[in-house]
Parts: sequence; structure tokens; C-alpha cells
Amino acid sequence: MNDRNQRFVQTKQVDESGAWYGLDNAGVIMPAVTDQVATSLFRFEFTLTEEVDAELLNRALADTSNRFPYFNVVLKRGMFWYYLDQCRASPQVAEDETSPCQRYDINRPGTRLFRVRLSGRRIAGEFSHALTDGSGGISFMKTLLARYFALRGVDPCAALGEGEYADILPIDGIPDRDEHEDGYQKHFPGRLPLPEPNPRAWHLRSPRLPDGQYRVITATLKLNEAILEAKKRNITLTELFGAAYLEALQSLWLAEPRRPREHFISLEIPVNLRQFFKTKSNRNFSLFILLRENMQLGARSFDELAKRAHYQMRLENDPRSLARQLARNAGGTRNLFVRMVPLFLKDVAARILFAKLGETMLSGFISNLGAFKLPPGIAPYVASVTFIPAPSPTTLTNASMLSWNNDLVVTFGSLTRSRELERLFFRRLRSLGLSVSVRCRDSEE
Repeated sequence: MNDRNQRFVQTKQVDESGAWYGLDNAGVIMPAVTDQVATSLFRFEFTLTEEVDAELLNRALADTSNRFPYFNVVLKRGMFWYYLDQCRASPQVAEDETSPCQRYDINRPGTRLFRVRLSGRRIAGEFSHALTDGSGGISFMKTLLARYFALRGVDPCAALGEGEYADILPIDGIPDRDEHEDGYQKHFPGRLPLPEPNPRAWHLRSPRLPDGQYRVITATLKLNEAILEAKKRNITLTELFGAAYLEALQSLWLAEPRRPREHFISLEIPVNLRQFFKTKSNRNFSLFILLRENMQLGARSFDELAKRAHYQMRLENDPRSLARQLARNAGGTRNLFVRMVPLFLKDVAARILFAKLGETMLSGFISNLGAFKLPPGIAPYVASVTFIPAPSPTTLTNASMLSWNNDLVVTFGSLTRSRELERLFFRRLRSLGLSVSVRCRDSEE
């Protein structure tokens, strides 16, 4: 890392009011494009095998937020940039509600950029993308769970903070500056050719659910069956499920009463940059790959979509291709003219940019967090793990997946009344011979 990059990555500052942090390159746009529906919140849920002790969980949350001081923050407006001001008090666990990730505005004064919620045996953590990505949220929630069970006298039977449990931070450890660095600026590659522009994508057309409602449908599959099906096709799980998602979008595009003006359906696949660029950051550090199909060429079979998803992923999922995105996204905040533009004008520009380079070029997304692992002393106390994607008023329905023990857990979050996309997706999986058990949140409460 050169000296210029090193200067840009110094994100923590301290003045007479205390510690404050700059937003990372991905988070900087979020305050301008979020509201109480498009909250930017994604969610991790843990259902334990027994009722949660609320008092112990609050103690564990206080200890964990002290270990993650760069998470225990509120959003503030400066003259030129938003910044994150550290809270003096510890957060408190809130009662959970039926609709996750809703009725929460990070722009409201005094609002933290995450919250922990509790209902019976279920612990949930909701995090704004202005603060972190899935990897950072996992690290916080795993550390919270480890601390909660430690207070209950449970031995994790593993060395925390090391090896495959390196993301569970020792609660008495001292936060390192590297944990909250801006990975995009640290690994800024310099000027590179811009990525090719993406065409506007077709979006679902369906009546919206009432404000404040976010439907969650979760399916549990047998992990070994899904892996076997992917291996049979010489593709990954992400590519297999991405093809099923594209096929569902294709069916809905073809079912439109009139041919849509937008001829492309596209699916976003987030990519964790930590696999390519070294960082300890618990802040945002991900980009994306688009699986895209031109419907003017006609419908494709599932086998074709699976094969094409595989090759599109292979072409784009490499450091050089991703570096072009990184250079474009991180380069703007280094521009002297951009840095001197007042914040209210930056907000306007951010909304325009988000419309052009953000969700208007997506028909949906599916995020695969991979295998979720807890230490052997703790894992038996956790019955299920779920990851719920952030709500989007543009794509309306999105999906996420992770594996836990022998299960593959796929979750859809939707702002629409229609469940047709989910139905088509799970019907395809069943047609492949996979066992699929589906439950809907609004029918289980």
C-alpha cells in the first residue's frame, strides 16, 4: 500500500467531543437513499434451543458493543460528508416484531446504525449497509452469541479469534484500527478503465404490501443434496441457485401482458472482496457480479441458464475485473472537486448515481454467505440460523442463502403482495429432486 493510500485509510479521528469515524466508500451513499421502508437493514436471526435470558443478553450486548466501538455509532451531518459519532451509552435489546428490517430510519437523530432484537428463543441483529456488510454483521453477532453463552457459563471448546473462529473477537481485546479501515481506499488500484455500462433492467411489477410490512419466506434444503446437484453440473451452489432465480425472472418477464421496454433481466451476486484483498475490516468491503440475460434473444432452458451463469461468474469473479469497479467507486471520493462539494449537493448527486449505477440495473439479487460455523461448545444451543436481505422498493424481492450444519437455508424478503417469484424458484428446485421445506414468516407468528 503506498503512502497516499495509507493517508486515505485513516478513518478514526478524535477531537474534544470524542471519537468519530468516516463512512467507508460503500456506506457513504446510503444516508441519501434510505428511509423507513428502504432502511438498508439486513438481518441475522438465531433461534436457540431454549428461551433467551434478556438480562444476560443485554449484558452481552454492552460488552460486545464496547469491543466494536465503531459499530456503536450514530450518523451525523458535516459540511461536506456524513460521519459516525460514537455513542457514550450501550445499546439496549429491543422487542422483536413480525416485519423485520422496517420502520427504522438511520437519518433520524440519535438512531444507531444497528439494533439487536429479541422474541422468545429468537435473537436478531439488524445492520445498516451504511455501517457494514454481511461479514461484519456475522462477526458482531457471533461475538455477541459467544459472550452471551460465556455469561451463562458455556465453554466454547475452541480458541476464539483464531483459525475458523477468527471472526469471533475476544471480548477483552483492544479494537485495532484495521478493524474499521476503509478497505476500498486501502486497496484503491489507481486509475483503470471503467467497467462497461450496464443497461436498465426489468423489474417486478406487483402491488406493494402496506408500508411497514416485509414478507419473509424461508426454505430449508438438505445441503448434501444441493451440493451433489451442483457438482453434477460442474457449477457452484451460487451458480445453481442463481440460474433458478434467473429462470423465475424470465418466466415473469414472459408473462407480462405487453412486451416490457426493458429487455434485460439481471441478477446481482455480491462478492466478498476479502478473498482477494487482505483486510481485517469489519466495515463494508464487497462488490458484485451481474448475471444478465437479453430477453430479445428468447427464453433459455434452465440448463442453458446454469451453464451461462457459470461462465459469467468465472469471467467476472477475479481481482482484475473487480478492481475496475473498485477504481470507479473509490476514485470519486478522492477527487478534490467532489470532496469540496457541500453535503446537500452530494445527497442529490448520490440519488442520481444510485439510480444510474444502483438498483435500476438489477432485477433482483441473491447473496450467498457460505457456511456459518460456531464453536462446538456453542453450536448445540443454536437450532437455526437465517440471513434476511435488505428491503428494496426497486427490485421488491431479493434472496439470500447460507448453510448451517447439514441445512442449506434460502430466504426471500419481499415488499410485494405476489409470491409468484418465490413459487417459481422453489418449484424449479423441487423439479431437480431437492427436498425443500418452506415456511412464511407472516404465517408463523
